[in-house]
Amino acid sequence: MTEFRARVTLETAIVLAALAVPAAWLVGPSAAVGVLAAGGLTVGNFWWLSRAATAAGAPGGVPPRVSGWVFAAGIRFLVLFAAFAALCAGGYAHPVAVVLGLTVLPCALIVQGLRNATEVRST
Repeated sequence: MTEFRARVTLETAIVLAALAVPAAWLVGPSAAVGVLAAGGLTVGNFWWLSRAATAAGAPGGVPPRVSGWVFAAGIRFLVLFAAFAALCAGGYAHPVAVVLGLTVLPCALIVQGLRNATEVRST
């Protein structure tokens, strides 16, 4: 696991836990499940993307075929859609909490990217 992926994952997990507790208290258990499930699915999606990008950019690596990437992306989006639909339609997760959980990882990516940019610039 790359250092960047580990930091983004750790920061996302901390924020998700910090959001799930008040969500459960204010709205109920379905809100906590929504925040945590959406966050977990986005972290899994991020790991898949970062692993594929790392493999594609490796020196001497074989570039991925575009058709394979398109097929894999389509399957990945289908699985994510089905998971979110099952969570919300089954009443396991509050839809607003799912949206809240989906926003955590992009914010963590921006923060870590800005930290990396300032570290590189200062050296």
